[in-house]
Amino acid sequence: MNRTFPGLDALRALLAFYLVLFHTLPSYKEYGSMRLYDVFGFGGYATSTFFVLSGFILSHIYIGAEPRRGFRVSASRFFIKRFSSLYPIHIFTLLLTIALALLSSHPNDTLLQTIAPHTRGVDEAVLNLLMQLLLLQAWNPFYLSYNIPAWSISTLMFFYLVFPAIAPRLMRISNKAAMLLSVCAVYLVVALVAIVEKRHGIGVIGMLHTNPLLRLPEFLAGILAYGLFVKHSDEIADTVARHWRYLLSLLAVVFCVASYVYANGSYSTRVLLHNGAMLPTQITVVIVFSCLLRDVSAQSREFVRRLGNASLSIFALQSPLFDLYAKMEKILDLPFPMLSCLDRLHLCTHIAGGIPLRFSFYPVFLVLIACVAIVFQEKVVAPTRTYVRRALTREKIAAVPVHSVVSPD
Repeated sequence: MNRTFPGLDALRALLAFYLVLFHTLPSYKEYGSMRLYDVFGFGGYATSTFFVLSGFILSHIYIGAEPRRGFRVSASRFFIKRFSSLYPIHIFTLLLTIALALLSSHPNDTLLQTIAPHTRGVDEAVLNLLMQLLLLQAWNPFYLSYNIPAWSISTLMFFYLVFPAIAPRLMRISNKAAMLLSVCAVYLVVALVAIVEKRHGIGVIGMLHTNPLLRLPEFLAGILAYGLFVKHSDEIADTVARHWRYLLSLLAVVFCVASYVYANGSYSTRVLLHNGAMLPTQITVVIVFSCLLRDVSAQSREFVRRLGNASLSIFALQSPLFDLYAKMEKILDLPFPMLSCLDRLHLCTHIAGGIPLRFSFYPVFLVLIACVAIVFQEKVVAPTRTYVRRALTREKIAAVPVHSVVSPD
C-alpha cells in the first residue's frame, strides 16, 4: 500500500479553502444574490470531514496495517509532536487577532462576539483568553471568542490526547464495520436527544458544534475507516480508479442537496445534518480522496503537499487576515487622501466602516491567504515546532523540510 496520500493533501487544502469561503463570503453584499450560494453555507460539513480525516491519517502514521504491533511511538512523544504542530499556529494567530481587535473602538465586542452583551466585560475577556491559551475554548459553549475558527484546534488537541489510548484498541477490533455503524448511530442519537428535548439555547447549540466529547465520534469514525480501508485497500483503490468521476459527482450532488436543506430546513434538520446524518458521506469522501492523485507528477505532488501542510494555517489565519485585508481595502477606497486621516482618525474610521468590500477583489484575498499560509507554515510554524520539540524532548532535531501528509512530523 502507498505510504503517501497526495489525494488527502488535496482534500485538506479543499476543506480549508471551503471554510474560508464559508466565513468570508457573507461579508460581501453580492453573496445573497449568488447562484447556489447555499452551497457555501455548510461549514460544519467541512470541519467534520477534517476530523474524520485526522483520525484516518493518524492511524496510518502511528498504527499502520498491523495494529497488533502496537503504537509506533510513546504516548508522550506523540503528544509532543502533535502539540508542537498545533500550538504555534494557534498562539501566533491568537496574538494577531488580539492586536487587530485592539485597533477597533470596542475590542471586547470584537473578541466576544456571541457572548450576551451584559457579559462582555473585562472578566469575561480574561476568562476566554485563559481558555484560549490553554486550548480549552472548545469546551465553552459560548465559543465564538477571539480567533473564532480556532475552536477546532482545541478540539483536535483533545482528540490527540485520547488517540494513544483509544486508537490501538479500535484497530484491533475484528468487526470494524459493525463498530463503525455503532459510532455513527451514537453520534446521531446525541442530535436526536437535542431535538426531542427541544434544546434551542445558545449553550446547547455551542456544545453540539464544538464540544470535543460530542464531536469525538467523527474522529473515531476516521480511525475505524482507516482500519477497514487498510484491510481492503487494493479493492477500494481499484474501484475508485474505475469509477472516480461517478463517485465524486455523486458526493458533490449529495453535498449540494444537503447544503440547501441545511440552509432552508427546520432546526431539527439542521441539527441532524450537522451532527451525524452526513457522517457516512464524510467517511466516503476521505476514503475516495485517499485513492486519488497517485499518478500525478512530482511537481504537482510537491505543490499539493505544501498546500495541504498549510491547511491548518489557512484555517487559523482566515479571520485575522480577512479582517486586516478588509480594513486595508476600505482605507484605500476612502474618498480623500489617507494622510488627511492623521488629524481626523475617528471620522475616517467611521466613513471606512460604511464602504462595501469589492467582490471583484475577492480572488486577490484567496491567493493572498494561500501564499501567506504557506510562508507562515514553512518559515514560522515549522522552525517553532522544531524548537518546541527540542526543548521538550532535549533532543537534537534537524530543521528538515516538512514531509507529506502521512509523515510523523
